[in-house]
Amino acid sequence: MRWLFTLAVLLLAGPAVAQLQTGDLYGTVVGGDGQPLPGVTVTLEGPGSPQVQVTDETGKFRFLSLYPGNYKLTAELQGFSTLEYPDIGIRVGGNTALEITLSGAVEDTITVTGESPLIDERQVNRGANVSAVELDKVPTARDPWSLLSLAPGVLVDRFNLGGNESGQQSNFVGMGATGRDNVFAVDGVVLTDMNAVGASATYFDFGAFEEVQFTVSSADVTMATSGVTINQVTKRGTNEWRGQARYLRTDGDWQSEPADLGDGLIGNQIDLVEEYGADIGGPVWRDHLWIWASYGESDISNIVVGGQTDTTQLEDLNTKFNFQAGQNNSGVLHYWTNDKLKFGRGAGPARAPESTTDQTTPQDIYKIEDTWLPTSSLVLTALWARDDGIFTLSPQGGLDRDMFTDANGVLRGSNSDFTQEAVIDQARLDASYFFDAGPSTNELKFGAGFREQENHSISLWPRGKFVVSGEFQGLEPGQAMVGFARNRTVGIVSSYDSAWVQDTISLDRWTINAGLRYDNQTLENLAKSEPGNPEAQGLLPAINFQGNDAGGFEWETVVPRLSATYTLGEDRKTLVRGTFSQYAEQLGQLPLATRVNPIGYAYAYFYFADANGNLVFDPSEAGSLQFAYTYNIDPDDPSGSAPNVNDPNLDPTMTDEVTLGLEHSFRSNFAGGITLTLRNIYDIPEVRTFITDDATGLVRLATREDWVQTGTAQETLPNGQLSREVPVFDLRDGLSPTGGTLYTNGDREMDYMGVTLSLTKRLANRWSLRGHVTVSDWDWKIGEEYRRFADPTDEISDGTGFADGDDVFFEQSGSNKSNILVGSRWSFNLNGLYQVAPERPWGFNLGASLDGREGYISPPFSREGGSVGRRNVQLTEDIGEFRNDDVYVFNAHADKDFTFGETTVNFSLDGFNLSNQDTVLQVERNSRAGDRTYDVNEFLSPRVFRLGATFRFR
Repeated sequence: MRWLFTLAVLLLAGPAVAQLQTGDLYGTVVGGDGQPLPGVTVTLEGPGSPQVQVTDETGKFRFLSLYPGNYKLTAELQGFSTLEYPDIGIRVGGNTALEITLSGAVEDTITVTGESPLIDERQVNRGANVSAVELDKVPTARDPWSLLSLAPGVLVDRFNLGGNESGQQSNFVGMGATGRDNVFAVDGVVLTDMNAVGASATYFDFGAFEEVQFTVSSADVTMATSGVTINQVTKRGTNEWRGQARYLRTDGDWQSEPADLGDGLIGNQIDLVEEYGADIGGPVWRDHLWIWASYGESDISNIVVGGQTDTTQLEDLNTKFNFQAGQNNSGVLHYWTNDKLKFGRGAGPARAPESTTDQTTPQDIYKIEDTWLPTSSLVLTALWARDDGIFTLSPQGGLDRDMFTDANGVLRGSNSDFTQEAVIDQARLDASYFFDAGPSTNELKFGAGFREQENHSISLWPRGKFVVSGEFQGLEPGQAMVGFARNRTVGIVSSYDSAWVQDTISLDRWTINAGLRYDNQTLENLAKSEPGNPEAQGLLPAINFQGNDAGGFEWETVVPRLSATYTLGEDRKTLVRGTFSQYAEQLGQLPLATRVNPIGYAYAYFYFADANGNLVFDPSEAGSLQFAYTYNIDPDDPSGSAPNVNDPNLDPTMTDEVTLGLEHSFRSNFAGGITLTLRNIYDIPEVRTFITDDATGLVRLATREDWVQTGTAQETLPNGQLSREVPVFDLRDGLSPTGGTLYTNGDREMDYMGVTLSLTKRLANRWSLRGHVTVSDWDWKIGEEYRRFADPTDEISDGTGFADGDDVFFEQSGSNKSNILVGSRWSFNLNGLYQVAPERPWGFNLGASLDGREGYISPPFSREGGSVGRRNVQLTEDIGEFRNDDVYVFNAHADKDFTFGETTVNFSLDGFNLSNQDTVLQVERNSRAGDRTYDVNEFLSPRVFRLGATFRFR
């Protein structure tokens, strides 16, 4: 039936994600006596064709779904002076409200130079908007992840200085939300990769952006998750031909000396970062059809700790047509293709060059959108989009080499090979209907949509196995561990159906939003086959998998959203806000689908005597194999279904949020506010171990009584002292793990409380300023049910442990940031722009930003084994006992325009980490990493400069 729904969406041509790519303008026209004036002709001119409305009987008008930018508004009524607002700014997701007073004395046109209010009575999203001016003038590394510090309370696993991190996505968390709930959108098209849920399915050309919006909290029913939404709006063609070309260069010769690690090693540094591109747009048929196109490329070369080179090339091509098919219908056709070519992914002290991978990510994205206004009270928009992409990772060592990890924890030899083909289809229908109900005005917003992602991927292991040094794992001398792998061949389909309704009620000083959101999320494993691995002692036979429903669960939720805003004072310059929002987790394909797929990730682990110490499992050593444990394999039935089980009654993790805020406009261009955010996260899933009673053959879940202490872990800490003695547990005699676990909702909860102070000074009188500081407390609450079923060994797992209240939540990063735990109890950003003597020929612009956060924690651990596998045992009682220094980064920007007629050439200079801090960002935390134990893996990159030149015409 889904195709019928898709067809209905396209035929009805309703509004798609309008709040994610446009803004709205609302107004009331009154006379000198304050009474509403009906019949006033209001004309709005801007990026597209002119729009005209006539005020209703209450004097109201509205222009919806406006492309972000500056507009001119004119109000005219016979017998009154004409009024002009020449510079009205529209922002993505913003609601600009005007009250226009027409004078009864007929005079020449009156021009109003004051700008629209900074505070927004209808606003239900919290976060940050970054305009085109700020994108150019505030020093950033020019990718969306480098802008995240501008959003309050968002914590990122890296600092991007001069573009050194632009070749890889950042991991980040919002206020009381994990990275799994982050959302990426471009021009209303959701591009979240549900196979790596919370990450982007693609990469971006910074030069193509008109505006970037970050949402960290929302009472809007169209916002699906509790995470951070990164919404990017690209440029478009207008009635004037405009274009630009740019070149930016960050050279390794323009940076300070990197940190000295001793023994001839130096810290990470930039080799060379270049960005170049161009875009052009204008009218094909003035007021009816416009075209815009852009090309961008970034070449990024870094030198990591240890001297390896990590290089990336990002390519991006956009083509967009906007059309106006009559006064009441407009639309967009958009084609976008891009690729990421990365050589040496994962480079760092923990990987030899041959174990790094080369990446390609070619993608083609298509979008069709149409907006229709059948009446002045009804707006409909429809959107259809497809993202067709491939993702590959090829090891530099190839597949005909042995892969192993040495005693220092360094991966050598090769790595696995990964290829994925993915298609994301989506369609959406949105509507807004305006009506009056007695003294109130109402905007009823409703809609529905679907999104589906189908992935086919295969992982190949070099020679079907990998070896880990026994010394690194804490085994006896001469022992090593070999893992035999089945090549992973999977197909997954996930679907996301949704519908929503919300009413915005405006009544005197009150603005109330009340709505409901419905979501239905499902998973399916598709049929695949795999020939098996004959070396694995019969534990990895050939399998012909017929597919399954991933456990039979279905996430069906209805969540409420409610907000209320009240304005204080005669001038309505103070707002009091309160919201209640409930969010359901977004369903990722991993790990839920592959957990119950027998040819998903599956490993059989054995100990063996490495007689020649070469960390290769040689045929002559087969006689020493000793079974250790399995993952996703039932040792008693290896050719059967996967031993893992997903609870068929599994529910998504839920988040309840309450916010209380106070905002005040000190002047027309300066406003500030304080917001309290409270979140409770519950229904958090956990894994529970299946065991077999050897005497009865009964399979059940292991409980606390089934674990016995088998030893202790005690290692030297980074300060040179011995750690506490940490008890290590294993299953008691007579019990054997099945190799599987149950994935089910548990009784752990998280509580988040954060206070954010923010200020905004709009660009006026030659300067602008924006900043925020967030102080938060994010704690686990551990329930008795969790204690009953969990392995009692104290493992490092996002700070969970078994302690109530005093464990801050820390989400571990990935890739080459695996020793980064993201959490921080405070963070801030302050940025601004100053125009020096703009009236003089020698005038120029200055921009600056200052970021700060608590240092990343580095909790040491010990690798300890057992029948259920290897575990990272926490050596300190307090996970935050060892913390790197707090991080402060100061960046600055200067640029100068040279104008020749309609052509402008801009030269810019950016400086990053100008105080040249060499703060430690991550440390090797494994106490058994040999010579690398507690070594610094990454410093903050040294001070560096970037030169840029931009050519513009219009």
